[in-house]
Amino acid sequence: MIHFFRKIRQNLLLEGKTRKYIKYAFGEIVLVMVGILLALQVTNWNNQRLERLREQAILKNLQIDFQNNISNLETASASFEVAYQASVDLLEIIKGDQQINPEEVDHLVDIIVNKTMSYDLITGSINEIFNTGSLNLIQDSALKKQISNWSFYYSDTEDDIVIYRDYLFSFLVPSLTDKVRMRNMSVPDFFEEGLDLPPISKSEFQVNYEQTIRTFEFENEVYNNALNYMYVLNSYKVFQNYLTETLALIDKNIH
Repeated sequence: MIHFFRKIRQNLLLEGKTRKYIKYAFGEIVLVMVGILLALQVTNWNNQRLERLREQAILKNLQIDFQNNISNLETASASFEVAYQASVDLLEIIKGDQQINPEEVDHLVDIIVNKTMSYDLITGSINEIFNTGSLNLIQDSALKKQISNWSFYYSDTEDDIVIYRDYLFSFLVPSLTDKVRMRNMSVPDFFEEGLDLPPISKSEFQVNYEQTIRTFEFENEVYNNALNYMYVLNSYKVFQNYLTETLALIDKNIH
């Protein structure tokens, strides 16, 4: 094609048709420019098409992760509500003047210590967005802003969980060793099945719970632990609202 155009220009020059040559050369330049612009337009269109496909893949991965995170959060939150209620019931026993049922105390302490479920957050798709700089592929500005706020909500929730765990295992549990029969608590649920370990028999010690748990200090310890449950439940609620709002925007942008 280039050789063909060159041949035409040469013939025009040899025939002395300079004006026609200039017009033809100008037309050829315009034609080349149009071709370049069309090629750029096609390339740009193809890149945009690939970006939209990539955006949809990202949104679908986010959709699955957020759905699972909401479900896991609801399960974890329900376990903390049970543990909080057990704390309230134990505080009523501590405050009361009726005879204490040791089995009831053992059961409530078991719930407080062992029955809260950890929140296993799925972060694969959100981490990929931040690590690869894919956030700019998302066109919806409201959704982009929501995703940008992930670290704030995630860190705020994690902070309250760390505070709760530190208090429970560094302070409350050690204080229980001379107050209740910890040997009578159940085995935590998170152990793998099939360990085939022999069961631990129950304690035969008789404990005077009127003396061990009906104290000013222990009441404060259980109360502070209950407050920690409240903080976690509040953080879970805030995080759940964030996840739900973000998921609604994700659903809206999936085609």
